[in-house]
Amino acid sequence: MQRLAGALMLLFALWGGTGCWSVSAAAASPPASSEYQVKAAFLYNFMKFVEWPSDGLATPGTICLGILGRDPFDDALDEFKGKLAKGRKVVVLHFRSVEEVKGCDILFICPSEKGRLSQILKLANNSRMLTVADQEGFCEAGGMINLLFIKNRVGFEVNVAAASRAKLRVSSQLLKLARNVFE
Repeated sequence: MQRLAGALMLLFALWGGTGCWSVSAAAASPPASSEYQVKAAFLYNFMKFVEWPSDGLATPGTICLGILGRDPFDDALDEFKGKLAKGRKVVVLHFRSVEEVKGCDILFICPSEKGRLSQILKLANNSRMLTVADQEGFCEAGGMINLLFIKNRVGFEVNVAAASRAKLRVSSQLLKLARNVFE
């Protein structure tokens, strides 16, 4: 675990430090999708630095990443399907309605769902589901991790209080890399 943490911290440092990755460093992909390629990598790495309670993961042997709404990732998440995170296989599912998301371990709330954010967070935060979005004010509204895009860099902020209420523990190593931490 320490080697993994060290490797991730080195990767963060090489790609911009302080919780930011430069989109230009993402890859030689079309500019429109490079932001979400980097955000996809963040989602995968968040799985490794969040602790769920022993009875917290929805399905034994897997970590389910749910995408709610119009998916901005295109195929950027495909490379993580079937990979292991914390010894569990990553599964990516897409949802159109908030009622379908039960059983996810991580829920990415797409910008298309901004109008239903309070309803989604109410349902998700009553379970042991890590909520992630890239919407202004997400952490202040009760979301757990908000992905930021500032000056062509991707970073993130964390609402530790919201994660704690859901019995999730965010690694101190991840918190050190966050742009903002809400207690």
